[in-house]
Amino acid sequence: MKFNEDSRVKIPTILHLMRLGYKYLSLKDPQLIWDESTNIFTDLFHKSIK
Repeated sequence: MKFNEDSRVKIPTILHLMRLGYKYLSLKDPQLIWDESTNIFTDLFHKSIK
């Protein structure tokens, strides 16, 4: 197995956060609109604060 940042840090962190109840949102999901300047999914943000 190749050890790099993804295998040693990113993937274990994502899995841990999902076990804690967070939902993983992919930037590749065409239904989600992501604002690169703020790093926020704007549609989800607006739904959450309403």
